[in-house]
Amino acid sequence: MSRSGGPYGAGHGPGERRGYSTNRGYDSSRSATNNRGFGEGRTLTESGQPERGPRATRLTEDDVDALFATIGKVRLVAFDFETTGLSAKADRIVEIGAAAFRMEERDGAWVAIDEGSYETLINPRRPIPAVVSAIHGIDDLAVSSAPTFAQAAPEFLKFIEGSILVAHNAPFDLGFLEAETTRAGLENPPNPAYDTISIAKTAVTGLPSYSLKSLAASFSIAQTAAHRGGDDARVCMELFIRCINLINTSR
Repeated sequence: MSRSGGPYGAGHGPGERRGYSTNRGYDSSRSATNNRGFGEGRTLTESGQPERGPRATRLTEDDVDALFATIGKVRLVAFDFETTGLSAKADRIVEIGAAAFRMEERDGAWVAIDEGSYETLINPRRPIPAVVSAIHGIDDLAVSSAPTFAQAAPEFLKFIEGSILVAHNAPFDLGFLEAETTRAGLENPPNPAYDTISIAKTAVTGLPSYSLKSLAASFSIAQTAAHRGGDDARVCMELFIRCINLINTSR
């Protein structure tokens, strides 16, 4: 399903403001890395255990300059996968959520223009462990009539085509995207990606946790359905915008 709408204005939290623009092409040579999270992230699971992957790092000054040279010229897509577990090799995607937006600078603040959303459950063709269902609320019955990833992939890949991706702990989601497209006999999309853990660490240092839930609370971003693809993608988008404005004020 998709939606369209207007701008997201300045926000509040450990920082303020946010935003974005309208040109399809982009230069990804510095501001985002091809099919890798910017700053390779790691977050905590609901149980407090670390997910696998290198720890995210703050952006360098050159990275920040490249980021601001790029964000007003591109379409961005914040996305999130819910899965059967933590291993891209052994586990499967059970839900895709994505929110597309552009950024535009207005009166010194960046604002986001909504360009629609994409959401679908995915049938992993295997049981979803009860301990995992307890986190995201997606069980075997919920996905029984859903498309497989191979069936849903063409529409999702079309939705993200030509965009820079935004994800929280990007290596996790990008790893699943690569694994699922490979299993489906599809080409892994070359989209560059920003990791909002790295972006958040650049905007605000020294927080006790950089999990999406903790950052949403710190920035007063409402989570209406935590650990569901569509809502997590929206929260990721809003977090990105808030952090961009915080970084901008300190440049």
